[in-house]
Amino acid sequence: MSGRRVHERFACQLDVAFVADGERFDARTDNLSLGGMHLVGDARPAFGAVGELTFRVPGMKADTVCQGTVRWNRPDGYGIQFGSLRPIDVWGLNQHFKKLSPIIG
Repeated sequence: MSGRRVHERFACQLDVAFVADGERFDARTDNLSLGGMHLVGDARPAFGAVGELTFRVPGMKADTVCQGTVRWNRPDGYGIQFGSLRPIDVWGLNQHFKKLSPIIG
């Protein structure tokens, strides 16, 4: 699976809201990259669900709001791939990543 990854992942815990099909899923990131995030929460959206993600990157003045798609679902959480991120959000994430350790493997 690691051979398919395009973006480096970082261990990071942020609160996230994902709204898909009129249902809100509150979760917390386990790891994060420019391509998406691994989320852990009490409830999980369906595989393939497309919805709106809202989260705050430390150091940013406003929430990041973008589209996301559930790409996998496991007992330990689920993976969401980002849609398009605004340039300011990419900058904010990259600034935050400088303070974190990458996940190896």
